[in-house]
Amino acid sequence: MQPIISLRDVSRAWTIGGQHVTVLQDISLSIDPGEMVAIVGASGSGKSTLMNLIGCLDRPTGGEVWLNAIPTHRADARQLAELRSRYLGFIFQRYHLLPWLTASENIAMPARYTAMPASELQARRASLAQQLGIADHLHHRPAQLSGGQQQRVSVCRALINGAPLILADEPTGALDSASGAALMQILHRLHAAGHTVVMVTHDPTIARQAQRVVTLHDGTIVSDVRQTARDAPVPLTARAPGRAPLPARLGSAMLMALRALQGHRLRAFLSMLGIIIGIASVVSSMAIGEGARRAIMAEVGQLGSTTLTIHPGTGWGNQPAWMSRALTLADVASLQTLPWVSGVSPLFSSTALAVYRDRHADLMLQGVAQDYATLQGLHITHGQAFSSRDVRDGEPVVILDNTARATLFPNEADPSGHIVQIAGAPWRVIGVASRPGPQVIGGLMAGWVPWTSLQQRLAGDRPLEGIVLRFSPPLTPATAAQRVERHLLRTHGQRDFFTQTDDQLAAALQKTADSMSLLITAIAAISLLVGGVGVMNIMLVSVTERTHEIGIRLSVGARPADILIQFLIEAVTLCCLGGAAGVLASWLAGQIFALFTPAFPMVFTLLPLLLACGVSATIGLIFGYFPARKASRLPPTEALARE
Repeated sequence: MQPIISLRDVSRAWTIGGQHVTVLQDISLSIDPGEMVAIVGASGSGKSTLMNLIGCLDRPTGGEVWLNAIPTHRADARQLAELRSRYLGFIFQRYHLLPWLTASENIAMPARYTAMPASELQARRASLAQQLGIADHLHHRPAQLSGGQQQRVSVCRALINGAPLILADEPTGALDSASGAALMQILHRLHAAGHTVVMVTHDPTIARQAQRVVTLHDGTIVSDVRQTARDAPVPLTARAPGRAPLPARLGSAMLMALRALQGHRLRAFLSMLGIIIGIASVVSSMAIGEGARRAIMAEVGQLGSTTLTIHPGTGWGNQPAWMSRALTLADVASLQTLPWVSGVSPLFSSTALAVYRDRHADLMLQGVAQDYATLQGLHITHGQAFSSRDVRDGEPVVILDNTARATLFPNEADPSGHIVQIAGAPWRVIGVASRPGPQVIGGLMAGWVPWTSLQQRLAGDRPLEGIVLRFSPPLTPATAAQRVERHLLRTHGQRDFFTQTDDQLAAALQKTADSMSLLITAIAAISLLVGGVGVMNIMLVSVTERTHEIGIRLSVGARPADILIQFLIEAVTLCCLGGAAGVLASWLAGQIFALFTPAFPMVFTLLPLLLACGVSATIGLIFGYFPARKASRLPPTEALARE
């Protein structure tokens, strides 16, 4: 008969603190199918090390270990995991149950790493629980079970895959005498059913119940005594199916990852916190940028699409002093004669201090013609606009914007008729206007006066800063600009001016808004990076804290790849949940923002939300990989040794 376990001249040694320590030396042992063997010896004799070699949790330093004619000493980590899943069931002294899982979930854990159908898993679990008397406790967690019940759960877990070989490490060591006797009855039933049972024990009473007792001393076998005749073995083969396909494995890993996260809620929340803050910052900044952009574009849109402005120079960055007087009032007059022009206004400007009683305001005064309100879409909310007579006679009349009105006349909605001192001279307020587009010019409040009044009373002979022109539809802004340029080139003989349409202004503002939004988003993205590093750090700590759990999973058949996938899924899940929470937090921030900032709302679009989800998952993969890789490379024996 071919032995199920065969060890040939096996040794196991470690180097500890620079010293070579040999734990097992020249061990040769064969165990046939259906035997019940007890391995005994004093503490430090090598019993647990021998059990780890038999159970494919460790590799020998020298010699050969064969399991069911398979050379485990030459197997890699993946192959060892396959052997544990298919042939071995472990019963540990300390039960090694995961505290956040129910008894049912602990029992099912080995099957999660196989292709066992859900219906078969459910049937096997129910049958084993019924046989071992824990059917009424399957929904309890380990802390709600007695020691004997926990050990029975451990036995069910060892048998769920139909393993022919049961390895029991001090199975009664943590039980009272009654529970220990009950467990031994279970092991005898398993032996009678054809399972090969190998026990490590220091209790001679337990050892006497085995067919065969192997005694170790200082890492060598000193006796191998058969106490009872060996019965004819009951044929028993491994029943566990192979590995599940990738989609099923991912689904199972996802389920186990979610249950692990539920079992560590506080740690999961702390892991997500950095991602929540980072995603909320990025989404909120992009929403603020989009809201500001739309508000600016809406204001610019109110200016209409049939207005253009002519400026001296060849561009905003190229306005030499000698070109400052390139535009003249003669140009204004000549442009008015063009048939497709519906209105023209010169544009002068000057800053001045306006005083009314004990209040004062710094004004940006714009000297314009009577058509300017129509050309630029000024809306006279109170009073009236100045007339052509006011322009012709240079009357000292002024129209204030709402900000200047609120500053100088906080208690009057219509200050028409009041006299204000501007640059020490009296000016009569004739109206209040609201202007589409940006409301603040250079950080100053605005006022409009006849251009003749500005020249005669305040600015003197100032250069013409621009000409505002409205053209008639269906002429497009580009065509109108081309016609203006051809007309002025004929009269000037050179290009010492440039035009700006509302479309160009909108494009410039769009570019500026996009640049600011990108800058804000880049700054906010730093918090995402910090959040990702935080996830990695906490996952690394999690690997250290959960080393024992990893050892349990490896001992019941998990491959290193399964551990890697589970920890990666946990990291991605944390980051995705953090991303969703961050999006929700940014939405709440938007509601609060709307209460305190009526100027424009935060606008959430689909792209930032998709980016948030994608970035969250990517951060989980990138920053979760190294902790997951570390977890997958832990030796099973080292992991199981940590409580």
